[in-house]
Amino acid sequence: MTAHKHPQGDGGGPADSGRLAPVKAKAAAINSAQAPPLTWKTVVKRATVVAVAGLAIYLVLPKLTAVLASWPRLSTLSPVWFTAAAAAEVVSFACNFALQRLALRSSGWFAVVTAGLAGNAVTDSLPGGDAAGAALQFSMLSTAGFDTDTAVGGLTAFSLLGVGGLLALPILALPAMLAGAPVSPGLADTALLSIAGFVLFAIFGVVLLYTTGRWQQWAAPRRA
Repeated sequence: MTAHKHPQGDGGGPADSGRLAPVKAKAAAINSAQAPPLTWKTVVKRATVVAVAGLAIYLVLPKLTAVLASWPRLSTLSPVWFTAAAAAEVVSFACNFALQRLALRSSGWFAVVTAGLAGNAVTDSLPGGDAAGAALQFSMLSTAGFDTDTAVGGLTAFSLLGVGGLLALPILALPAMLAGAPVSPGLADTALLSIAGFVLFAIFGVVLLYTTGRWQQWAAPRRA
């Protein structure tokens, strides 16, 4: 039996040790980057996030309990109308995400739907959660590979469409108001203000589209 000898490197050790050294150094650098040292700043930041989350849960817990307590009342609803309402809600979500896909210039559904559902959940569950929900949705879209400019522009355009849709809702009630249907004075004033806001919003949108198109026509020859 002859003993197998490892080939020796320049330093007297195995030859593979020279090739493994850079790999070990890179692995050590990755481990140190993944596990940064815990500083007081990090502890305070994480403690603040946990405290804010706990306070938010404490504030919404009574309303959440009241909603869950009214769950048995759903059994009194007509199955036909309940099915129609559920179907309308599904169609509403489908149209919502379809508009988001158009605004984000994406052909996929998974990233748009998951980011939208997560952002909507945060917005509806936390007090004043609109900013947190939008930030979470943007973060998930960025992680999914969306360009920053595309994500910001798409979400902004979709938000403006939502505002325009809310302002346009009283227009549907305008024929009934003109026909003499009994309406509370406060609701009538609110409807008229919303209609005026929708008109101003539409004018602003037309001006924005016109100026953007003119700017693109002006900038295109200079880019070429």
